[in-house]
Amino acid sequence: MERDINAITPGKIILIVLLLIVIIFAIYIFIPKETNKKNEKEPELIHLKFDDTIQNNILFSDIKIFKQENEFYLTAKATNLSSNELKISPVTITLKDKENKKTVLTSYIGDILTGENEKNIIIKTNKDLKNTKNIDIKITAQVQT
Repeated sequence: MERDINAITPGKIILIVLLLIVIIFAIYIFIPKETNKKNEKEPELIHLKFDDTIQNNILFSDIKIFKQENEFYLTAKATNLSSNELKISPVTITLKDKENKKTVLTSYIGDILTGENEKNIIIKTNKDLKNTKNIDIKITAQVQT
């Protein structure tokens, strides 16, 4: 008994190549592609830092603005530079953007800031602060007798 020899013919090669192209095309169409959903969920990174400032013997340092979820935060550290107890009023912070548009925020850090101690200021707002270029801090402090 004789066996048939199954030779690889050019027609079989073309058929195999066409089948591979159809399979690759089907995979490309029917397999879902990874989208940029990760990037949509990542928060917008906004982290602004400002120079330290001294107002009525109180040093305001580590002044930062950042965004978390849909709200902006302004944080600062208030340090009494004197050895006296200071009676303080609310802190008024005026923020200006490059077009000189002002945003005024108020914070309360307590009535008295004892000698050489510090308190943290944290202000949360839904106002857009990402274009802030300048910060002006006003506070009234009187020596406690």
